[in-house]
Amino acid sequence: MQAALPPAFAPKPRLGALLAVVAGWVAVTVVVSALVAPPLFWLVEEVSPGSHSFQRVLRRVAMLVAIAALAVFRRRLGVSSLAEIGLAWSRERGRACGAALVAGVVSIGLAAGVELRLGTRVRGGALTAGEAAETVVGAGLVGVVEEGLLRGAFLFPFGRLAGAGFWSANAAVSALYATAHFARGGGRDAEVGWGSGWAVWAALPRAAAEHGEAWLGLFATGALFYVLAWRQGHAWGAAGLHAGAVLALQVVGETSDPVAGGRSLLLVDGLLPGYGVALLAALAAAVLALRAPRSTA
Repeated sequence: MQAALPPAFAPKPRLGALLAVVAGWVAVTVVVSALVAPPLFWLVEEVSPGSHSFQRVLRRVAMLVAIAALAVFRRRLGVSSLAEIGLAWSRERGRACGAALVAGVVSIGLAAGVELRLGTRVRGGALTAGEAAETVVGAGLVGVVEEGLLRGAFLFPFGRLAGAGFWSANAAVSALYATAHFARGGGRDAEVGWGSGWAVWAALPRAAAEHGEAWLGLFATGALFYVLAWRQGHAWGAAGLHAGAVLALQVVGETSDPVAGGRSLLLVDGLLPGYGVALLAALAAAVLALRAPRSTA
């Protein structure tokens, strides 16, 4: 018989600590990456001119800074094991992860089927074996890393929040998740200076606002992931759902194309969730939140 796992949730709910860590984590990531990215970009240009855009270099620097900053916050919070961010493994959690992965694939598959039926997408090419393997590995990594971070490290170390505190925490983390998707842009600036990093970060809210439908869809799906992890008492179900959705989106993107001028109901802006997905995800999150949460298994 498998030994009982240690509880994932910290014993005392601490909403203020959560919001402070989120704000501090974002501030450190933005400031340090904005300062470091320009000289690193100039170095890259010296070694391999024209190989990378400044925005891409900034994103890579920001990722490394974010991981390092989270490690510092983790130590200050006393988090010392995967169990404390909901990533300890068990057979039951493996089954939950697998079931959620299937649900993610099926959900996006159905959404894509609706788009094809309505004529807003048309069938395209096919995946090679290598592309399929890369897609599977990539989707798995995205699901585990992003859920371990956003719904693991930003949920369990702060206790099982409830009521307004839970929804406030959920909204803060989901807004961060949605907005971070718009730290994109591969175009090359004519000139990169010390203020280029600040300019990219300052443009991020505007980019999210210009794609409000996609932002709302991402916010709602992030909220669903958060509720699922909160209810199950671990992050593996959310990781499976996230990985399944990403896997299906990648396959749909490689095997179909949007119709020019078509009005999508579910998937928009390069296969991001739209209003239809936002509504369905919000309803699912509300139903899950109303059910009694499980103890950690």
